[in-house]
Amino acid sequence: MIKEAMAGKSILAVGAAVAFCGLTLYAVGKTLDYLFQDVDPDLIEYDPEEEAGDPEGEAEVTETEEPAPDPA
Repeated sequence: MIKEAMAGKSILAVGAAVAFCGLTLYAVGKTLDYLFQDVDPDLIEYDPEEEAGDPEGEAEVTETEEPAPDPA
């Protein structure tokens, strides 16, 4: 009688572990599918000016009103 009760508990524990592993693998698979999904190239916004860079070789300079304080 004790063996039958122990067998029932062990089957229940194994079933719970299998269900937990299955759900975990399913969730990880869905997460990885979302993270590494293919992106449609037509949806990517393309800016030809940004791709070409600076044609004159000069970087854009922004000026501030006050110079930075001298750290020394």
